[in-house]
Amino acid sequence: MHRSSLPGCTPNRNRRDDVNAARDEVDAARGVAKWFRQPVLWLGALIFVASVIGCIVTIVLASRHADAPVETVGASVMKVPTGHQAGAR
Repeated sequence: MHRSSLPGCTPNRNRRDDVNAARDEVDAARGVAKWFRQPVLWLGALIFVASVIGCIVTIVLASRHADAPVETVGASVMKVPTGHQAGAR
């Protein structure tokens, strides 16, 4: 068990505490902010998640409501009619 310093003495410190304190001071002087404090990144993440959810919803809705097949008369290429039906317009 590590014993803390005696009352009235300077508290025990190690080099890591000094390095972290110095790094924090440098970051504060530069105005460097953590990535999660940047509102633009949160906005970008929100838009990305919303677009992925929108794609998933579109796919699910499209799979539930299939298109009715189009009746064709005559020749077709890759299931696309090559001509118009009489009276279709």
